[in-house]
Amino acid sequence: MDKSGTKILKIILFIGVFAYLQYYDIKRGAFTVNSVTAGIMMASAAYLLASLFGIVLNLTRNYLIAIVGTGALALFLAFKLDEVIAATPLTEGLAAIILGAFALLCFVSDIISIRKSLVAPKEEPENHSASKKADTDINIIMRNDTKSNPQSVLNLSNMLEKQWGRKPTYEEVMDYIDHLVIPEDDADY
Repeated sequence: MDKSGTKILKIILFIGVFAYLQYYDIKRGAFTVNSVTAGIMMASAAYLLASLFGIVLNLTRNYLIAIVGTGALALFLAFKLDEVIAATPLTEGLAAIILGAFALLCFVSDIISIRKSLVAPKEEPENHSASKKADTDINIIMRNDTKSNPQSVLNLSNMLEKQWGRKPTYEEVMDYIDHLVIPEDDADY
């Protein structure tokens, strides 16, 4: 999964945990301002736990190890957090506010990065786009030349067979040529 996909899942988790806790408090008639702050703190904890899982998964590349490692790290940090709070002048409430604020900052940062990735890029200057169009025309001509030369297609097929470990189909070779970008410096390619 790409980075924006994981950020979207973490945001959905945050909103889902918060909404569920508020729904539960309203349903049992215990909705107060404290339940809202507690909901934000619990949603922040779930968000930070999902972030920790993503970090461990990225390091280990194994889901089972990531699940066990995240659980172990979460328990270790939960027990050590009491010792850290006791050793500093922080109170438990202030530490919870700091962790919640950190999670909310990460939450907002994820929303901003997702928004930036979804917004279309601005128009390029006209002279830059003209040089890109010329480069594209050169690539199209060279791709067509490569497709029309049977020896080039055969050589490319043999190269792909070595890379992929299997014989590519004709359509796969043609698709590879279609997506091939030929540098301008290698005009004799």
